[in-house]
Amino acid sequence: MPKFNILYEDEAILAACKPAGLPMHANLDEKRENFVSLLARQLQARDGQSGYLGIHQRLDLGTSGVVIFARSPKANASLAEQFAQHSLVKRYLAITTAQGHLPHREWDYRCWLGDPLKRGGQVTWRNSCPIDPKIGNFKEAITHFRLLQRKSGLLFLEASLKTGRKHQIRAQLAKQKLPILGDLLYGGADRLVLHDICEPITHPMLHAFYLELLHPLTNQKMIFCAPLPDDFNRIMERAGVQQIDMLREGQK
Repeated sequence: MPKFNILYEDEAILAACKPAGLPMHANLDEKRENFVSLLARQLQARDGQSGYLGIHQRLDLGTSGVVIFARSPKANASLAEQFAQHSLVKRYLAITTAQGHLPHREWDYRCWLGDPLKRGGQVTWRNSCPIDPKIGNFKEAITHFRLLQRKSGLLFLEASLKTGRKHQIRAQLAKQKLPILGDLLYGGADRLVLHDICEPITHPMLHAFYLELLHPLTNQKMIFCAPLPDDFNRIMERAGVQQIDMLREGQK
């Protein structure tokens, strides 16, 4: 059983790192492992019981990064409200290929995203509000993008979510002709070729590195940062990226 990196834990909340390639929740396949169940088993082995684990956050199968859990019903209610109000600060690192042109070094991208056309498929997308927003369950999706570094034909982008729609960052970057490396569903390359070395990419290079929220019991600002996975560090090293300044505390 994998052992997950627990970034922070107290009586109210627990922040842990989800690896890429692991689904968040159980589905109809009872044999399929998932992050929530495996974390509960890790806590059970450590403490003799897993305790309360309330969650309102979802990362895609191929996305890694920090996930927050409530450890009590009281804390869960506060987290639920913060997620519903979109008051949390959520930032991702995306490695993309430069098929399109960047509007600016920083820019907001706004569109309307619907539900996937089929299970496991792409989300439907429109530039503006549909005539009937109820058709396809279209909802507004807003993301702030920032170019961190451009190197060896790759773009290292920070994506800050203003809303939380399914596949939001992946779909919006693809529509801007900046598909995420390894995101085959949205047109990303399945391999990286740098310096005559070809390396297969097995999942979208998207990492939820930063989460900021108010502690549900003390109302204190809490910041959690998930370390970059090995494959991100390896691509950065091969591309010649020395350092990326991703942290901007308190900015949304």
